[in-house]
Amino acid sequence: MAEQQFYVGVHGVIVNRARMLVLRRAPEMPYKPGSWDLPGGHLALGESAEACLIREIKEETALDIAITDFLGINVMNGEPYLQAIYACRLTVFQKVVLRSGEHVESRWVTAAELETIDTIPYLAQILARGMLRFVK
Repeated sequence: MAEQQFYVGVHGVIVNRARMLVLRRAPEMPYKPGSWDLPGGHLALGESAEACLIREIKEETALDIAITDFLGINVMNGEPYLQAIYACRLTVFQKVVLRSGEHVESRWVTAAELETIDTIPYLAQILARGMLRFVK
């Protein structure tokens, strides 16, 4: 089998009062614009997954978080993406401030509500796999 380039995404399930934070991707995003996504981003060369997640969440939302657990790896068959998923908590409750050009809306949703909105493919997959069952 020939090796191909792929991207490693690191995403955080930030839970507060039995709801998780999701972000709606901006219309100008090249991949799945308008879909709901977890905060996070792509791993940079030389960066740990945990450092990447803390940096990306701060850049995208202005939130300060602590990583509480590693939930697992998700592989998107047929797509060049792999996602490392972490459970997170807020270190201080603060307002979400979105980064212009990446996201246009944020919501705190339950796992049941997540099933009713248009999510990015990996998020629907990890929900179906039960990786978010700890959000009660």
